[in-house]
Amino acid sequence: MKTTLFTEQVKQAAAGHWDDILQSACHLSEKEVNPKANNIPCPHCGGHDRYSFMRIEDGNYICRQCGSGDGFNLIMKIQECDFSSAVKKVAEVLGIEQKPFYTPTKITMHKAQGQMRQQERQRRSEVEAEKQQKLQKLAAIDAAEKMAIGSPATSHHPYLMRKELPPLGSLQKGELLMVGLYTHHHKLVNIEFITGKGKKFGLKHGQRKAVYHRFGSPAWTVYICEGWATGASLYLMENGAVRVYSAMGKGNLEAVACIARDQNPDSRFIIAADNDAHLPTNLGLTSALKAAEIIGATVMLPPAMASCPQGTDFSDFYLANGGQNYGAL
Repeated sequence: MKTTLFTEQVKQAAAGHWDDILQSACHLSEKEVNPKANNIPCPHCGGHDRYSFMRIEDGNYICRQCGSGDGFNLIMKIQECDFSSAVKKVAEVLGIEQKPFYTPTKITMHKAQGQMRQQERQRRSEVEAEKQQKLQKLAAIDAAEKMAIGSPATSHHPYLMRKELPPLGSLQKGELLMVGLYTHHHKLVNIEFITGKGKKFGLKHGQRKAVYHRFGSPAWTVYICEGWATGASLYLMENGAVRVYSAMGKGNLEAVACIARDQNPDSRFIIAADNDAHLPTNLGLTSALKAAEIIGATVMLPPAMASCPQGTDFSDFYLANGGQNYGAL
């Protein structure tokens, strides 16, 4: 069999099974080949919070430090081998032998094995999803209980003072700010806790996808942005005459944009992007453009600033233009 034919056979057999292949060939963990586990340490270069495994169909991955590629490319990096060797390693995992001819029986067997693996993967996924839903329901109950006993946040909280923001309805438990996170139908499902130094974390098992924090009443102009401080800054810069949705991260922008559109069908929408000009790919702008395309929104981008070498958001813009004295300069 010609090398090109053998390579194509291996590619076809590997499609949809790259999670299993990379675990076997490179000893990666389940988390490192889970498309849902975003921004984790790269198994090749070790870059912290820079790696994401994108698809099990072709093994596509991305690392903001050492680049991106497909499953073969990742094997080449980790095993320090050439493409031909990577193909052979995948073939070994799949039990494919390089012979002059491969029979229809062999093809049928591989297809059957692939279907069995797919069915088992689907079963595991359904079990995990059901378990996750139960844990998220319990976390939502916990969130409601904690918010019910929280005290109104003080404007002297170190994080609020550094961001020059009033509490805007946030609560406080000890030294932690508590920001309610909501999903469809404005249902409380989680809490974002913020320390005085700005570290953020949620409830264990609390829902993190398609969640938002909302500022303001229904309005003609609706902003959608990433973080709580960015949303609060936008709300203050517009003198409270707008409604703002903080999506709590780039990964939620599209889902929260759809929720905002459903909740405000007669409004106009502006995606207030983070300007990640310091990265090879401006992820903040890219994510904002995708969300804007879905709901027909305008994208607004803060200027890059030398004082913010790690990127600029509208909270930085608000502070650079006077903070609590915005508009008075």
